[in-house]
Amino acid sequence: MENDAFLLNHDAALRTAPLERLRLLSIVLPAEVLTGFAAPAPGEIRPVSRSTSLLDPAVAFAERAAVVDGDPESAFGNYYLERLLQEMVLGVAVEATRTAAAGLPPDHHRDALNLIIAQASDPTLSPRGVAGQLRLSLRQLQRAFRARGTTVEREIRRSRVEHAMSLLTDPAYDRLSIEEVGRYSGLSGGSSLARAMAQEGRRAPSEVRRRRED
Repeated sequence: MENDAFLLNHDAALRTAPLERLRLLSIVLPAEVLTGFAAPAPGEIRPVSRSTSLLDPAVAFAERAAVVDGDPESAFGNYYLERLLQEMVLGVAVEATRTAAAGLPPDHHRDALNLIIAQASDPTLSPRGVAGQLRLSLRQLQRAFRARGTTVEREIRRSRVEHAMSLLTDPAYDRLSIEEVGRYSGLSGGSSLARAMAQEGRRAPSEVRRRRED
């Protein structure tokens, strides 16, 4: 199994493998990270092709991160290390899912959502960029989202707001200002975050944090 890669819903399938003969690197993602993503079904083992472009960089990054002693005082540094690894693994998973679905009608909406969820904190992410990564025209992508009563812009905004909510409600990131939360969520700052949250029917960022502390 050297150099083989798989996506699993659970690690139970590996427990019967002769682990003493394997060099095993396991990357576990929280279930909430996979919201909206076509994850493997329970018990399913989905092979990842060696031709998947992000596989080798993701493995190399994970191996490097595994041997670096984390600084428990550097919550911000640890957060971004974890976030980058999650985005790389999600990129691998998205590409692997597209490969596994070869021969089936493409689901442009699902594929785009997977990319948006993985890359929402990237401030350069745009509908045109999503379309380019999926090798679609912008019109094709927009049509796929209109058919489901939404837009690419709305889903990017929604994912960024969800990311900001995770920072605002986690005490580990209380040292981040609202301005920083906005930037770390892919927005230009605190004002744009407040507007985005209002558009998504959320309370103001400062109120979300204050209510959590009450």
